[in-house]
Amino acid sequence: MTNTTSDALNNLEDRFQKLVTRKKTQQLQSNALVTLPQWPNGMRGTPNACLRSALFAGVQGNERIAYKKRTLLAAVDGIEVRYLGVQLNQSDLDVWMQIVHLSRQQLPGFCVTFSAYALLASLGRSSGKSQHEWLKESMARLGGAFVEITFQGRHTFGEKGFLRYYRDENTQRYVVELTESMLRLFEEGYTHIEFEQRQQLRKQPLALWLHGFLSSHAAPYPMKVATIHRLSGSSAKTLRDFKYRLRKALDALVSIGSIESYVIGDEAVKLQKRPSPTQQRFLNGNSH
Repeated sequence: MTNTTSDALNNLEDRFQKLVTRKKTQQLQSNALVTLPQWPNGMRGTPNACLRSALFAGVQGNERIAYKKRTLLAAVDGIEVRYLGVQLNQSDLDVWMQIVHLSRQQLPGFCVTFSAYALLASLGRSSGKSQHEWLKESMARLGGAFVEITFQGRHTFGEKGFLRYYRDENTQRYVVELTESMLRLFEEGYTHIEFEQRQQLRKQPLALWLHGFLSSHAAPYPMKVATIHRLSGSSAKTLRDFKYRLRKALDALVSIGSIESYVIGDEAVKLQKRPSPTQQRFLNGNSH
């Protein structure tokens, strides 16, 4: 790479950093989110709105659909999610969770820098050309999506994109700024996701969605099969087909110790799981 090209790339990165620093100063002068919550290195903090809805669907990449208008997605009571863009799935959530994890010790508005190789390795992926292209596609989906989330009908967060980024095409190094509206979702409640368990569920999108959803509940309640089908954004055309996928996904959760047992009835699913220490304190009526 010539010195002229190198200087141009450095200037572009400097400009990106200056824009972010200017925004950071403006945010600190307003009622901005001060910092992200902290969590252990083996966990991934994730807003409940991302786990209790079809925003990051439990579907394979080849099953994605494009929402061509502001579409209301399935979500639990109290949350409304509207979305415009190419459907996000659990692999996109992996990317966003990892970037948030890298950013958790920085003030919102600052950039986080990483190499594509390091991010792929952290997600247990190889570093071949196809995986680099997969990461570029995921970053584009996360950057281009328009998300609008309303809580209890009281206030709405709307933002184009979960992140903004600069990429050096020679080094494949990323400089990423996470959008503040999406980070503010943490203020409405978040969950610690056990990263090692999640890694064991790779390429099992419905199991991944269930893992996140169930992690966000201290004591799972019986749920209708049709409700899980709707909330997960599943592409299964019939409930019979979905029940088959659901059984395989729940078997996977039992095998990694995420849940202890389950029973799928004619209409409802009943689960047994051991709450985490934090969730147990919640169940005992203590704050965490």
